[in-house]
Formats: sequence, structure tokens, C-alpha cells
Amino acid sequence: MSPHFGFIHDYDLRANDEPSARGVTCAVCDTSPVLFQWSDYSGEAMCHECGCPYQLKWGSDEQRTESKYPYLSFMVEFVPIAREYWQAKKAFVTYGTMLNGHQWIAALNAWLRQHHPEWLEPKPEKAMIEKENPCPA
Repeated sequence: MSPHFGFIHDYDLRANDEPSARGVTCAVCDTSPVLFQWSDYSGEAMCHECGCPYQLKWGSDEQRTESKYPYLSFMVEFVPIAREYWQAKKAFVTYGTMLNGHQWIAALNAWLRQHHPEWLEPKPEKAMIEKENPCPA
């Protein structure tokens, strides 16, 4: 199988065997039904077309209790930004869910810097924590 947005092994497509993978329409690219591939995060898969990540199983304690998989792994507020990026670039919107996805993260960050720099600014609560507990150099 040739690599297509990270397809390296047949195993990557095994995410589609999960019951929670059936009948999903992608929140970013509107592909329906989504063909999933596993990400490098446990229980998480991505839309093969755009890279939007979904937790298909083994989520947070709250997700396990509620058990309404799949869960969108993006913040809901980020979905319109991811859609805009996808429509402009037709490039993978995965954000840190693949160990070898650094080229996609760099391209997405460059686009965010130009179009939505507010998404790259540190949140005040994070800045406060970093001031209180600075990382050693």
C-alpha cells in the first residue's frame, strides 16, 4: 500500500473496524462516511482525507463513562479554522497526533501565523503557570 497522508501499513486502516467509526461525517472536510486511519495517539484515528482527529475508543474517564464515541479531538472552536485551512490548502490538518507529522504541523502553524495568529498565542493561564514553575534552561 502506498503512503497517502500517512497510510504506511494495512493496519492504519484497521480503525475502520471499530463500531464507532461507522457512519461518521467529517467535521472539517464533510467526507461521508469517513475512512479512518489510526493516529499515533492511543484509540485516536484521523479522517484519511483531511486529518481531522477523532477518539474512537479509550478516551478520557468521562468519555469512557459516557461512551458516545467517536469524540472530536479538536476543540470545537478550532473546527471553523481547520475547515478554512482545509478549503484553502487541501492539506492535512492533523495537529500533533502523528509522530512523523511534523511537516504538516509546520505548514499549519505557518498558515495560522498568517491568517489566525491568535491561535498561536499562549493562553493567560498557561503563561501564569510557566511564570510560577519555569522550566530549567
